Amino acid sequence: MKEEHALEQEAGSIQKLLEGKVVSRVLRPRPSETCIEFSDGTRLFIEGPRSDSLGFSVTGGQYEE
Repeated sequence: MKEEHALEQEAGSIQKLLEGKVVSRVLRPRPSETCIEFSDGTRLFIEGPRSDSLGFSVTGGQYEE
């Protein structure tokens, strides 16, 4: 139950960070990685070396509360 709550919190945080952003391009820097770059410079990295797990990170850009 704790893990599910943590995943929901992470998803909510990512959604808030990316809300209203415009996708500029999608890149594949490595076979196991996808990068979504937004017009303000924000980048969302999705890494999934195995089919049963994904890693997310958001870098750069401008964050508005």
